[in-house]
Amino acid sequence: MAWRAFERAGRLQCRVSPAVPILFFGDLDRYWSSPLRILTVGLNPSLQEFPESSPHKRFPLARDVTARDTGRYLDGLSAYFREDQDPYSWFKTFEPLLNGAGSSYYGKQPSCALHTDICSPVATDPTWGGLDPDAQRVLGADGGPLWHELVTALKPQVVVLSVAEEH
Repeated sequence: MAWRAFERAGRLQCRVSPAVPILFFGDLDRYWSSPLRILTVGLNPSLQEFPESSPHKRFPLARDVTARDTGRYLDGLSAYFREDQDPYSWFKTFEPLLNGAGSSYYGKQPSCALHTDICSPVATDPTWGGLDPDAQRVLGADGGPLWHELVTALKPQVVVLSVAEEH
């Protein structure tokens, strides 16, 4: 469904390209083996995830993947918080809260958290709050149901939202 959302968003000028849909950020294998499964939640990926100067800098393993390359795609997403991937600094705001619960995105605690986005897996320019209502509607039609399926599959024990009340 993430790839379908990404393809449908292709007609929107706001979709960042080149890019891939971001179903989650973080080490999926470590998340599953964590004593405490925590998901953090934002609205949609930032254009900063695919810097113009080096679009695949943060997802080098996902370069040139397609919907058929499931293993490479998931490996690329799982590698996001490795220090050499230079994760977007926005995520550091969650670390003190995660660390207090014995968790981290960066593998420095017993538990490994994942980050998800509730409105869309598609990076946009501007991000969600700056999008026109039509773009939000198009992206949210796929993104909202996808996020609910993802949460059901990931079975988190704790969910931490960083979104406006309306979401």
